[in-house]
Amino acid sequence: MNRPVSSGNAELLAENLSYEINDKLILTDLSLAVRSGEILFIEGGNGSGKTTLLRILCGLMQADEGRISWNGESIQSALLDCYQQLTYIGHATGVKSDLTTIENIRFFSAISGLPASSDIQSALEWVGLSGYENSPGRHLSYGQQRRIALSRLMINSSLLWILDEPFAGLDKKMIEKLQDRFVEHADDGGLLILTSHQSIDLNKMNSIRIHLGN
Repeated sequence: MNRPVSSGNAELLAENLSYEINDKLILTDLSLAVRSGEILFIEGGNGSGKTTLLRILCGLMQADEGRISWNGESIQSALLDCYQQLTYIGHATGVKSDLTTIENIRFFSAISGLPASSDIQSALEWVGLSGYENSPGRHLSYGQQRRIALSRLMINSSLLWILDEPFAGLDKKMIEKLQDRFVEHADDGGLLILTSHQSIDLNKMNSIRIHLGN
């Protein structure tokens, strides 16, 4: 397994973010910060702006007002460096329907810039897909496809993880393994931002929490 290398002072900072859709304010004057070794858990009901916020933090969308900085530089100036350090997993799994499970994991490894000999088999076993190596993506359930996507958390060494509903479609055992991986990532100096509707042990992850919406 590849582990993140951190100087111990990485920081993603958002200041006074506002975002409006169809004359409705989704985010209003929102500020947050997450630093090396920290887990930020974003709570809120459907439509509260959680996914919008994550996409803005990733640089995939732009806030109407406010500023985002990565290690003291504006996200626009530091976008390449931020992307090199980022793993973002949204609602879409990114799994290719024509590729098998092992081919999809190899694909994720390749786009992370890792050698073909990286810990692909270990990642396969960690997500509980042993026996499905040669199953095409189209034959897999949503939960199994989510597991393929989450294998990225075992085969790359990115510093910043931004995860939208990472526990969706997973059973209790996999949720527990994933929480352990989050703690390990933070202990290694990584940064993690996530949302979830699942009932999870937040004390285990010792997370900072913010709530969106009413």
